Amino acid sequence: MDRLTEYLKKQAFVLGYLALVALLAGAIRYFVWHQMDDWTRGLLIGAPVLGALFVLANPAQVRAALTRRGTRYGSNALLMSVAFVAIVVGLNYLAGRYHYRYDATELKEHTLSPQSVQVLEEIDRPVAITGFFAAADFQRQEYEKLLNQYLDQSALLSYTTIDPDREPVKAQQYENPPYGGLLLESGDRTEVIYTPDEQSVTSALLKVVSEETKVIYFLTGHQERDMAGYGEESYSTVANALRDQNYEVRALNLAITETVPSDAAVVIIAGPQTALLEDEVGRLGAYLLQGGKALIMQDPANDAGLNNLLTAWQIRFGAGLAIDLPSSLMTGPAAPVVDRYRFSQITKDMTGLMSFFPLARPVEQFGQDPAGQTTFTPLAETSSDSWAEQDMETAEVEFNEGADVPGPLTLAASLEAPALVGSDDPNLKTRLVLVGDSDFASNGFVENLGNGVLFMNAVNWLAEEESMIAIGPKGSQPRQVFLSGVQSSGIFFIGVILIPFALLAAGAVVWWQRR
Repeated sequence: MDRLTEYLKKQAFVLGYLALVALLAGAIRYFVWHQMDDWTRGLLIGAPVLGALFVLANPAQVRAALTRRGTRYGSNALLMSVAFVAIVVGLNYLAGRYHYRYDATELKEHTLSPQSVQVLEEIDRPVAITGFFAAADFQRQEYEKLLNQYLDQSALLSYTTIDPDREPVKAQQYENPPYGGLLLESGDRTEVIYTPDEQSVTSALLKVVSEETKVIYFLTGHQERDMAGYGEESYSTVANALRDQNYEVRALNLAITETVPSDAAVVIIAGPQTALLEDEVGRLGAYLLQGGKALIMQDPANDAGLNNLLTAWQIRFGAGLAIDLPSSLMTGPAAPVVDRYRFSQITKDMTGLMSFFPLARPVEQFGQDPAGQTTFTPLAETSSDSWAEQDMETAEVEFNEGADVPGPLTLAASLEAPALVGSDDPNLKTRLVLVGDSDFASNGFVENLGNGVLFMNAVNWLAEEESMIAIGPKGSQPRQVFLSGVQSSGIFFIGVILIPFALLAAGAVVWWQRR
């Protein structure tokens, strides 16, 4: 026994080093390579055994070392370090066990939009997503960063990747695999994505899981907004947005057809500049009376005879141009800004979003349904200091009592009423959305503020797709600042007058005190 003790004393320093090496090696194998095999267990068990042998071989030296002042200070530092490491390890464990994300960006650029979340909640079948990426494809990280948000929201989504260069046989099993993109499959439906953005992924999900593709018709033949044009006054942006939400978009010329097609989910009348023929008004009226749905936009400078179509529901487009001095863009008082909305299915998610209507006219209800079955809801209204200017040729912006119509004015409204003709079904409803302006949804304005949200929500409500009414997927659009006249005047006064004057006054006071 004495010989063993003597031998251990001579080799004590070796035992101490071996204990440290064993502990370090076991920790690396477990924390870095995540391996808990026999080697790792042996190292982690051997480290304290070797440490104990080191203490037994040198009890006097260990006791002396532990009682030194430096050791006491060092032990305190070690204890604090161990506590810090334990807290970090515990937080990492909790973060891995309980997943939580917080998006600190102002526009929530790293969070799925409410509409995308709604689409994911309604998925009722598995969707397989396959990415076809080469090893050096730099876009793979962008796709997967976005897809992780979708995978966190729905257990019905699955994701795998195939490297077409290293796994050519696997890739060839797919017909026209999207190299550098994603393939979505659900049943016999497939969609491909080549752009790593939320709009593309949500649109593809809608298309692979939807049972029905509804048709939206744009009325043509009266110089309406062009749904295929790419100029600022055209409507190609909203037409593409409708396609992204799994609607089919078609043109409708009622001068060459006797009825509105039976598959029409919604008819959109976008700012006609010439009058509709009497037969066209009759065909549209018959469609609406039988429970049809329409989004009708009419600018103040034109009168296409649409009020004749709306008489049955006692609503109309009013006369005049909406002027709102305290709440308008700095482009002029005839571009009212709306930042408060009446509660409705269309505007329920638009809190905090502004919309604006360049050159708009009011929408009016001139009678009530005695049976109380018609619901007329103002959606967007001007301020109480606004008015409808009746003399649109005048250069003077002032309210003329007795001639102009005082505000607040309704610029957009919805109506729901039972079908009046051809059906005894109480659930069959006519739905209308009237907007006294068609510019707000044009290519030049629809992506600004909340104009696009208002337009898409209105169409979804008309098409009875209420579940799709939400803030839509975000695109990568440049950010712009729009100021009302009051805001721009306030900024000018503070920045150009108040602050320089305050600095000048402070300098004058200091000079006076020191002179």
